[in-house]
Amino acid sequence: MISWISTLLRMNPKKTNPQNHFFQKKVRALLPLLIFLIALSLVMCKETESKPEKDSLPYFLGKDFDPVWTKDPGAMESLKQIPEGFQLTNHLGHPYRWKDHPKPVSLVVFFYATCRGICPLITKNIIQIQPELAEFPDLEIHSISINPKEDTPSVLSNYRKLYKIQNPNWFFHTGEVEVIESFAKSTCGAEVEGFSLEKNKYEFVHTENIFLFDGKNYLRGIYRAKGTGDIQRLVADLRLITKKQN
Repeated sequence: MISWISTLLRMNPKKTNPQNHFFQKKVRALLPLLIFLIALSLVMCKETESKPEKDSLPYFLGKDFDPVWTKDPGAMESLKQIPEGFQLTNHLGHPYRWKDHPKPVSLVVFFYATCRGICPLITKNIIQIQPELAEFPDLEIHSISINPKEDTPSVLSNYRKLYKIQNPNWFFHTGEVEVIESFAKSTCGAEVEGFSLEKNKYEFVHTENIFLFDGKNYLRGIYRAKGTGDIQRLVADLRLITKKQN
């Protein structure tokens, strides 16, 4: 673009037709603004540049969830982070305001109690790695229902009993539909839709991913819960992030 502007400005006004001459004058008038916009774009690109670091997990930036590595996440806008006022209701029927429960690291998954698809698989996979997760005594697991109108605290408590979940740091949550959907889509990128025959429209459904958040509630990892490969990568990343935070 810069070379195009330069070529245009070097054109001899006497050898150009009036229309081109008028356009050239316009470009000259707008030249300072064009240079400023180009410089600004270069600065912004430089600010968001980051190189992968072997001993550090990425943050996730913007609507495309671009992975970035930074020493100062607070200085960067649009990093994915749990909202300040995010609030749910846990399986005991108690309000759960995220900011009132500081935690060094946590996992978030989405499910609903009557799901017969990937939800039981996700739950079983997490149960299977409980011996490895015991290595992280401060780790909290949060299973959030995307069908909160039906998944009441009592339903969630029965779900825990069904799968014989004993881990006191594994919470099941219900809450307001709009709050949960907004969090799932905006913070976790869990924007998966399915067609509801009952309602005759597309609506939000759950994702098979597990989401890792650090002690400052930044999203630091996304893992598929279906296979075992990503589950093992999750365990390795937990070791990495807890070591960095200690």
